[in-house]
Amino acid sequence: MKIKAFLRAGATLAVCVPTIAIAQEAPAATSEEIVVTAMKRSQNLQDIPAAVSAVSGEALAARGLIDVQTLTQAVPSVNFGQHAGTTLISIRGVGSTVDSGVTEPTVATYVDGVFMPRATMGFLRAVDLDRIEVLRGPQGTLYGRNATGGAINFISAAPTKTLSAGVNLSAGSRQMFGASGFVSGPINDTVLVRLSGGHEEDDGFVKLLPNKGRIGNTNVDYVRGAIRFQPSSTFSLDLSARYEQLDGANAFQQLLTPSALPVPQSTVPNEIYGDAPYAAHVKTLVLAGTMNWAVSDTVSLKSVTSYVDHKSSVDFDADATDVPGLYVTDFSRPSKSFGQELNLVGESGPLKWILGAYYFDERAGNALPLGIGAAFAPGFGVPADTYLTQGVKTKTKSFALFGDATYSLTDALRLNLGLRYNHEDKDFRQDLFLALPGGTIAPIATDVRTSTKTDRVLPKVNLQFDVTPNVNAYAQWSRGFKSGGQNLPGGDGGNLGAAGFYLPETLDAYEVGLKTQTADRRFTANFAAFYYDYKNLQLTITVPPTTTLVQNAPAEVYGLESEFAFKFSDAFKIEASANLLHARFKKFLAFDDAQPGLGTQNLKGRALPHAPDFAGNIGAEYRLGLGGGLLSSVTFRGDLYYTSRVVLRYFGTDNDAQKAYALGNLSLTLAGADDKARLRLFVNNVTDRKYRQNSTYLGAFGAYFGNYGPPRTWGAAFSYRY
Repeated sequence: MKIKAFLRAGATLAVCVPTIAIAQEAPAATSEEIVVTAMKRSQNLQDIPAAVSAVSGEALAARGLIDVQTLTQAVPSVNFGQHAGTTLISIRGVGSTVDSGVTEPTVATYVDGVFMPRATMGFLRAVDLDRIEVLRGPQGTLYGRNATGGAINFISAAPTKTLSAGVNLSAGSRQMFGASGFVSGPINDTVLVRLSGGHEEDDGFVKLLPNKGRIGNTNVDYVRGAIRFQPSSTFSLDLSARYEQLDGANAFQQLLTPSALPVPQSTVPNEIYGDAPYAAHVKTLVLAGTMNWAVSDTVSLKSVTSYVDHKSSVDFDADATDVPGLYVTDFSRPSKSFGQELNLVGESGPLKWILGAYYFDERAGNALPLGIGAAFAPGFGVPADTYLTQGVKTKTKSFALFGDATYSLTDALRLNLGLRYNHEDKDFRQDLFLALPGGTIAPIATDVRTSTKTDRVLPKVNLQFDVTPNVNAYAQWSRGFKSGGQNLPGGDGGNLGAAGFYLPETLDAYEVGLKTQTADRRFTANFAAFYYDYKNLQLTITVPPTTTLVQNAPAEVYGLESEFAFKFSDAFKIEASANLLHARFKKFLAFDDAQPGLGTQNLKGRALPHAPDFAGNIGAEYRLGLGGGLLSSVTFRGDLYYTSRVVLRYFGTDNDAQKAYALGNLSLTLAGADDKARLRLFVNNVTDRKYRQNSTYLGAFGAYFGNYGPPRTWGAAFSYRY
């Protein structure tokens, strides 16, 4: 399909549907207005000239959405994968495909305005939240580096002016158990506090053979404290601390196809033979201070100061067989970062503006010790249980100045201009050595130092027009940018120094959109059509026998997405979304060691990983009032998510992909007479669909490895709010 024809078709669809919506009018609103802060100021979601989705904390609880993985079933164009503790999140086909964790995310994740700089941080629990906001498309001007695909904001519930508290209990399949709660209220007239925390656990859904129990389990503890000082109506200071600790055997890879080794093995989904330990230990501390000061009636100053201390370490059997082959021990990816952002926000007549400055400093590491067992040691010419350790340490300093201004040319027509200057310094130190049994270290390359400097100007031009008070259209051009970096050194000593650099990504995005809503807010229909020119996409290739290498390739992405919400009555509502996507390489020369006879291939026209051509979801909810007594209502809900074939490894063979599949979730919620107590019964993945989330090929075994998503899960969740 040609791009012009595609966009023309999208525009036709976008115009036809709101004609129906406009025809439905009512004098009074029946649904609440959704206010978000995605554009650094409070706005009605429908007034924002960009593709933004918001899911409230109440909706998260009603649908059982607890993390980014489950969020993909509620927000259009979001795709999720994972491998060995690394999250692979894509929006509109733009996302990280590097499963070693050596690169930074392409979709920026924020918690209360604090940037989470590493892909191992993507598993943070969606607990005690006010809402989640998802911005689709590059957010270079306001969010800066590493928001090429978009941004996901987790916004915690704030301390309240009145005393409130709540408790949540859950139990279910695979010995699942969870307990959490919060308490919030005033200390005095100027100080508000909120404390929340909880624990979650289960026995895991992956069988470890032979007869070694289960892995893939959850064991998480989390706590958050927040204090708000508000001495006047014009000044507030919010201080918060969040800590989450995850322990369990949830880092693994299993055989997707048979290994060439004549040993016990399994390709049955969620079954693994293993002789080495499986473990994961992840600790994340997030400290934040946010100051809001209304300098005058028209100008306000906001400051966000943050510190993030993250530690991630995983162990797993790399060959997924019951012989001492290859294993990973203490695959460590720590990160400590400091951030400071200042925003001056104001308006004067038809002009609304934001001026900002941002500073970011991070110290990150990536150390991959690969153990060589007795079965493989002779082939490598080393003693059994020798470790080959590949490591790179990164120091990043980034500084940005940005401005964003919206001018109302008329009452219905607005021009928005944005510009960000980003300067970045990165220093790298590579190390490669053998750790022999007995503690002897045999260095191959140590203390190899390199550095890069990058300057980028990230512009945005947006034009918005109000067709009616409830319908607006926009057109936008913007640019996104993601940092480059340094590869892990290769097992043969390659990829060292400048030879190991990979380039920054740049994305030019063109988008048109239409947002429609009836006067009573019962029906909402939003549309967007987009075209991306993608330069230097970062992706992993495997260099036999043990090295992964990040390379760059150009790509082209275009698509059409839609989002609907229809509240038929106070009792019945439907939400739905759908997206069409064409994400393809323009040119990429790569050698597939799974198909060596083909030599170097040009992957021009092949689909990008984690970018299905079609995906959509629909959810329906019906609330039946019971008129009081012991129960006030019972609510039935069903959700269905469907995706077409998903390429997981860019060559796109059947072993590199997951064929089309659907996931269905069902729930029933009983509400007490005062609506304070609720009991939710649920079944997720009702049909027990087995679907791959990642795929890679390891030539040493002649096999594909990866992992599958969670199987059928059932349970009950009880909540009480005071």
